[in-house]
Parts: sequence; structure tokens; C-alpha cells
Amino acid sequence: MFGHSGQLALSSDVALLIQRSSQDATTVQFAPAADYFIFHNLSIGGVILVDYTQAKTVDVTRFSIGPRVGYNIPFTDMLGIWPKLGFSYSHTDVSRDVPNGNEDVELSRSRPGDHVTLNLFAPVMFHPVPHFFVGFGPFLDADLSGDNKATLFGGRLTLGGWFEL
Repeated sequence: MFGHSGQLALSSDVALLIQRSSQDATTVQFAPAADYFIFHNLSIGGVILVDYTQAKTVDVTRFSIGPRVGYNIPFTDMLGIWPKLGFSYSHTDVSRDVPNGNEDVELSRSRPGDHVTLNLFAPVMFHPVPHFFVGFGPFLDADLSGDNKATLFGGRLTLGGWFEL
């Protein structure tokens, strides 16, 4: 059963993005996570996120890392909820092509930014077979520091597995 002391859960937390944009944009995101159950249903862990977005004249690269704590609330052997609270540090680099009046040459401007972010995620977890899970639920990522603070919210999917140590 999921959530027992001594279990290690490995997962990937992927955000569901619904967006309307007049710019052609491509985003690639990689977010591996690991959580260890130190007591029955109480987990500590962390996540690393690498995110790259390319639009017509803008490239955005973001790297985040941070700890989190979670508490698994099982409803049945196959269904439960696993809310997690954490903080992350992120470094973002935004590069923008700026025309300089000459059609053959464009200049590139880069603007870095650092943030500390509050992360909340509460997926409803489904365990279709032993040692595998899929979950979906709301998330909130709110910048607590840095210039150009942002708050993101929506739905996030998590896929992973667990094993006893």
C-alpha cells in the first residue's frame, strides 16, 4: 500500500497549460521529483524543473529546484489524495531579439531573474497496479521574491512509481 514509512516515490510532475497566444511558441519541460515517506503517509522530497520556451522573438530558459513536504490521504487502496507544499528557487533567463534598423542584423538582449516560489499541489491519486501511480489535481506556484512576480495556477499531472527501501 502506498504511503508506508520507508517508501521512495519517483515521479514527474507535468503542468497542463491551456493558453491562447498570437505567437507561435514551443515549450519543453522536464520535472523529475523524489519523495521519501519518513512516517506513515508523511513524505519529504524535492523537485528539479528545467523549462525552455521559444517564441518568435523570445527564448525563455528556467531552472528550478526545491524541497517539499506531503501527506498522503488514502480513501481506498486504489484512490487517495496527496497534497504537497514546498518552496523552490528558480533562475530564469529571457533572451529577446531586438531589431537594430538593419534588416540583416538583429541584436539579442538577455535579462536574468531569480525567484523564491511557494508551490502547492494537491493531486487525486490513482494506483491501478502495485508500485505505480497517476494523479491529477490543482496547483499554485506563487513568486514570493524577485522582479516581475508571477502566480501560476491550473491542473498538473503526476506519473510515477514507488518502492520499499
